[in-house]
Amino acid sequence: MVQVGDKFPTDVALTYIPWTPENSGVLACAIPIPYDLSKKLPGRTVVIVSAPGAFTPTCTANHIPVFIEKIDEFKKKGVDDVVVITTDTPFANAAWGKALGAKDEIIFANDPLAALSKELGYLKTEVPASFGNRGARYAVIVKDGVVSYFGVETSSGVTVSGADAVLEAL
Repeated sequence: MVQVGDKFPTDVALTYIPWTPENSGVLACAIPIPYDLSKKLPGRTVVIVSAPGAFTPTCTANHIPVFIEKIDEFKKKGVDDVVVITTDTPFANAAWGKALGAKDEIIFANDPLAALSKELGYLKTEVPASFGNRGARYAVIVKDGVVSYFGVETSSGVTVSGADAVLEAL
């Protein structure tokens, strides 16, 4: 289980679809590209937010919109990237981000088969088998490749993984 002070794993391949004006419509598709943790974490501050699923009630209504609303506060505190991950496809995540009103200020990436969440030690275990592996609801601050904050929700709702808690920890 990864904890504060540990190096953040970089061997998991995340992918995302960058927002562009050409693919700004919710139904528009583009080709996914890698978000290479081994290149994106060194010398930078990155916030990684795990949501159990795109378009799910708590994630859509209470968790991720606040990160979008407060992105300027994150940037003022030196955050280079805010990356929202789910196990959904990069296409579903891109559509979700657009539906929430995000543009290029937040990256909506996929964590295939919850590989990153599993490596971190935070899989969501209370899901129907037909949903497959899901990451737990959590937020991590990674500074120069090292975990400086790890907020994992232990019950329903959004507290320690929410934008306000992360901003306070920065």
